[in-house]
Amino acid sequence: MVSRSLLVKRDMTPLRSKVTERLRSAICTQRLPQGARLIERELCEMLGVSRTLVREALRQLEAEGLVTNIAHRGPSVAVLDRPTAAGIYEVRAVLEALAGRLFVERARPEHRQRLKAALAAMMRADEQGDIARGLRGTGQFYDALFAGAGNEAIAAILRPLSGRIYLLRARSMAMPGRWEESLREMQAILEAVLSVDAEAAWNACLRHVESASAYALRSFDQDEQRIARSVTPRRRSRALRSAGSLGRR
Repeated sequence: MVSRSLLVKRDMTPLRSKVTERLRSAICTQRLPQGARLIERELCEMLGVSRTLVREALRQLEAEGLVTNIAHRGPSVAVLDRPTAAGIYEVRAVLEALAGRLFVERARPEHRQRLKAALAAMMRADEQGDIARGLRGTGQFYDALFAGAGNEAIAAILRPLSGRIYLLRARSMAMPGRWEESLREMQAILEAVLSVDAEAAWNACLRHVESASAYALRSFDQDEQRIARSVTPRRRSRALRSAGSLGRR
């Protein structure tokens, strides 16, 4: 029986946006795991919407890098590997540090208020143990940071990476201790910009991304270790015997 737990409710929010967000969340929380095929008929049943809406959502997620579409196979959840993740963090580190510095120089009072409100929402989510809400708050924090920086090129460069950034954010936040540490780092960013200290804002943003990168990349290393441990001694022995027989030929 097909699960309908992703069923989309109809309200004033554009339905296409809701379908896209529901699928994005399912991918980022691994309910739709990496490499999983995305069969339109099944997604229509799960979401309770038309095939047209599902296709539009899949196209949007493909543009974000969360979905791949292979000829003769159809769409599937993209597989994010360690080297790609490392490259994304390198780009983020430079651009977000720049955004922090520009925010100090250009932000208006309403941008500072948005930044404070986003961090407050994250704090409330932490108190309630609502990680999904906290992740949304993180996105709102960065939206405010980029808006206050007044440089559309920064947001434009990062926009195609937004889906994979969200996925990596969820991955790093799942690591023990990361959520609390992230809140402290974002508090440091807020304090730096409110103090009108451009250099401190640059450094705080840079430290935040570098710390997130360390946690996320560590999670990839742990995955590799789990896979290595899952190979049984019998299979290892067979592989070694096979290698030895090849060496004698």
